[in-house]
Amino acid sequence: MDNIISDKDVLMGKSVSGNATSEEARQMEFWKADSENNQQIYDQTLKVWENCGTFISDEKVVFDKQQVDSAIGRNLAAQVRKMRRQSAFYRIAAILAFPLALGISFYYFSLLGKNDVQPSQICEITSPKGHVSKCVLPDGTEVWINTGSTISYNTTSFNRKSREVELDGEAYFEVAKNEQKPFKVNTTLANINVTGTSFNVKAYPESGDFETVLAEGSIEMQLNTQNRQTLQMVPGERAVFDLQENGIAIDVVDAQFFTSWRNGEILFRDATLNDLVKELERIYDIRFHMKDETLGEFRFRGMFSYNNNLIDALEKIKRTSGIGYYIENKEVWLNKK
Repeated sequence: MDNIISDKDVLMGKSVSGNATSEEARQMEFWKADSENNQQIYDQTLKVWENCGTFISDEKVVFDKQQVDSAIGRNLAAQVRKMRRQSAFYRIAAILAFPLALGISFYYFSLLGKNDVQPSQICEITSPKGHVSKCVLPDGTEVWINTGSTISYNTTSFNRKSREVELDGEAYFEVAKNEQKPFKVNTTLANINVTGTSFNVKAYPESGDFETVLAEGSIEMQLNTQNRQTLQMVPGERAVFDLQENGIAIDVVDAQFFTSWRNGEILFRDATLNDLVKELERIYDIRFHMKDETLGEFRFRGMFSYNNNLIDALEKIKRTSGIGYYIENKEVWLNKK
């Protein structure tokens, strides 16, 4: 019986190695708070973990990742051949998540654009909750897809007649230059037209607004309203269209603050707690409540990482603002301490 590992030991291992889920992290916090002895055990375990050496060489890690990439490529290619015979619709659950990003082979996407593909086949790429994903389109354009967001395109026409994608959520594009075939991003409220540039687009249908930030090059923004208003943008500009107000606001910004999420980070400069909560709800798929609505006006400046768990984010809020919290049934309640 001595070789049986208890749930507590497994939880401890996940916690000190940074692999615990938000629920497991919460359980560990409760366990540490239960007694001083528990806290000491955790501290000792963490110290051992931090001081232990690396037992797997860098060369071995690189080799293993290459083997995994190769296996994934073979498996996905086989799935594509099978799906061609069975369906005209493709859905890819993007698995590229920080900190480990396994590359979906460009060959996989190229397969979807061969001449033997049947008409009107759609490739849809979705980033799971809590992760940032990256993909390379058949034309060489790189796309980072924010958590819970989706892009899709017609594999029959893409990079032949046109380069056109649909976006539901938020994505950052580094568009491969091709003046003969402009690149177009379609959303519910507005569309973006470019030939080759880098820009961010945020268009969550439930939000009722559209936002784009230009990092490099130039873009043309066109509203999907009755007057089809168009707008030319230059680097460093942010354009926000509010459907309710039916107006466009343009300001000069530091693009890094609006594109840092693709590196697994969200930066805030004088943001309200309301703004911060919206992002945390999207990342961790959890609902926030405020005991006092005035809490939403507290302002913050700093960085939150996708790699950290929910408890880390809540503790950072607690330290900087004095706002307390408790978690109940996958819901977070915020209150004044």
